[in-house]
Amino acid sequence: DVAAATYGKTLLYVKGGVMLEKLPWNLNTNGVSLVIGYSGVKADTASIVKDVAKKRNEQQKRVDRIFEAIGKLVMQAKVSGDKGDWETVGKLMNFNQEYLRDLGVSTEKLEEMIAAAKKSGAYGAKLSGAGGGDCMIALVPKEKREAVEQAIASCGQLVNMTVHAEGVMVEK
Repeated sequence: DVAAATYGKTLLYVKGGVMLEKLPWNLNTNGVSLVIGYSGVKADTASIVKDVAKKRNEQQKRVDRIFEAIGKLVMQAKVSGDKGDWETVGKLMNFNQEYLRDLGVSTEKLEEMIAAAKKSGAYGAKLSGAGGGDCMIALVPKEKREAVEQAIASCGQLVNMTVHAEGVMVEK
């Protein structure tokens, strides 16, 4: 989150939080928007990470397969986004959310908000961050933005924001 605000654009990260590359995507000019909803529950990231690590110790093959599958989805989303195929990016977000739910990091409130966003026309939606509460994001065609915002607000809190792709600038 801080890196995106600092560097601007859309960033591709790999395991360990290392930035792989800045993607040339500009959602403002590509007919899509990101809509963010807050669940009203503050997530405890350290606790969630600890729970997933415990689950991995108990079911290593299963959890490793999930993380491997998520990694493949991310790379497929990069290829689709590079082509401007936002509908496919949204579908991949939905698959990602299924894996996150399977890991046990989603919540009933996040699931409700995600379902509302998809039902109202979002291409895709998923939890953000470690899960356990906090926020969800939806990738939305511009013409559906208002409907998706209303749907999210009906079951959670809409986070009003606009995407500014420039990042931090120093002016003299």
